[in-house]
Amino acid sequence: MKVIDTIFVGLILNVALVGCAQIANQPGMPLINESAQIKILQEPDNLGELMRYYSWLQTQSNEVLTEEYQYANNHYRDSIDIQQRFKLAILLLLPNTEFYDIHGALDLIENLPNQNKITPATIGFKDILVLLLEQQQTANIKIRYLSAKLRTTEVEVKTLQEKIEAIKNIEKNMMRKNTL
Repeated sequence: MKVIDTIFVGLILNVALVGCAQIANQPGMPLINESAQIKILQEPDNLGELMRYYSWLQTQSNEVLTEEYQYANNHYRDSIDIQQRFKLAILLLLPNTEFYDIHGALDLIENLPNQNKITPATIGFKDILVLLLEQQQTANIKIRYLSAKLRTTEVEVKTLQEKIEAIKNIEKNMMRKNTL
């Protein structure tokens, strides 16, 4: 019985391998049609370029960043080129710069000009960036609220400590009077 099972499995594998070889030798439909494949290869890597730009910005001094921001702000703010608007938004999101502005970057990204050249990757990048910026704005609001609450609590603690010290001084004075 075991020999028959082994022969049967071998026969099935043999037929499957011959069938796969026949399919591989036949010209068939490619998984992606050739015109789409050419379009994908010819489409510029916009997100890759943006990431290279961001990496380059990370290595620059504050003076260079300020010059880059001034140029981008003058030339890219009202541009219909999405790539240029993203570059300005990236500049606005650089931490520890005088032009850091989450709200301005969010506005640039959310209000993109209508173009038919927007790729799905660009739309996905925009959506992720908008979501992260909105979450960061919410977090910043919470931080400001909690910081204000902390300052208020610190003032209350200081006031209570002063009252405790005053009560202790009153008790000391009463004890001194009682001993005299």
